[in-house]
Amino acid sequence: MRKILLTSVGVAALAVSANATDFTLSGTAKVKVMDDGNTSVDVSTAVGVSKTFDNGMVLSLSNNNMANAGELTITSDAVAITFGDFDQNEKAPGLGGNAASSDISSDGVAHSSDAGGISLGATVAGMGIGASMNNQGDTMFGGSFSTDMSGMSVTIGGDVYSDDNASLDQTTMGVKAGLGALTIVAHSKQVEAAAGTDTVSYSASYTTGGLVIGFQGDDADKSSYSATYTVVPGMQFEIGSLDNGTTSTSSAELQMTF
Repeated sequence: MRKILLTSVGVAALAVSANATDFTLSGTAKVKVMDDGNTSVDVSTAVGVSKTFDNGMVLSLSNNNMANAGELTITSDAVAITFGDFDQNEKAPGLGGNAASSDISSDGVAHSSDAGGISLGATVAGMGIGASMNNQGDTMFGGSFSTDMSGMSVTIGGDVYSDDNASLDQTTMGVKAGLGALTIVAHSKQVEAAAGTDTVSYSASYTTGGLVIGFQGDDADKSSYSATYTVVPGMQFEIGSLDNGTTSTSSAELQMTF
């Protein structure tokens, strides 16, 4: 997948030419801070196409303000700051193996809002550190550590989420282990609310050639099976089946990236 990321206030432009057709890409990225301390992100982009025909005629097309983006990332050495995405730097390993619409969605912090979200990720002495806040006053802090144990790669991480409504506070922890083509994840989420539901979830995925076979499950009787096949680089076919404990739904998806 090719991504063009605008990481500073100003204008960036890209122009290429092929077969007498010119393409241009330009835009601006802004981070705004209001007088009440709240923040927002505004990213605008414009794409232009110009073609010159053999008879000298010129055709020009342009599309301005395409699907205004709300996320901006700035990186420097071992530090990355993302504006507009609260949970960008969660450190508890997430479940793997989901494809099409077969994700049981039992892992990760269920945060309230991305509005004004600022997420910091850093690496200090081999440990990953994450810190986030948003306009509502929610905060999240996390850390992770990766190592090799007898030829097996292991990542251990966790996050502590504090909502402006204390009854929505959450703590997550996870362990991810990789042994060759097999990857296993165990994840635990604790919700502070008396009516909240604590969840233990798990996943496994196996890769062979261009095929990835995955499984997810949790102690709330949710489960899913999936398979992803890479037809050619940039084109994937995904199928999956999700059982939410009450009903079962199958899905398929053809995904192309460029």
